[in-house]
Amino acid sequence: MTRTTIMLPDEVKRRATARARELKISFADFARQAITEKLPHQGKGVDRLKRRREDPLFRLLDRLPLVKGGTATDVAAHHDDYLYGEKRKQAKR
Repeated sequence: MTRTTIMLPDEVKRRATARARELKISFADFARQAITEKLPHQGKGVDRLKRRREDPLFRLLDRLPLVKGGTATDVAAHHDDYLYGEKRKQAKR
């Protein structure tokens, strides 16, 4: 590891320190994690796929039916059906 000094606004430092305390980790660990999350992953396609599977938007996109051209064209009009399924639609009636 390399020692690095950064300048933070007082409010940012206060909030980051408080959040680190909530997570029961050191401020340094919190800063390392925050910076790592902002960096693009290199050679970690599995991490990217895992995050995609956990993201609600991508889960929705994965469930969309394939249509001519490979793209669903009714997402805006029928997004509730895609998100919640037919049960939600029937419950509204």
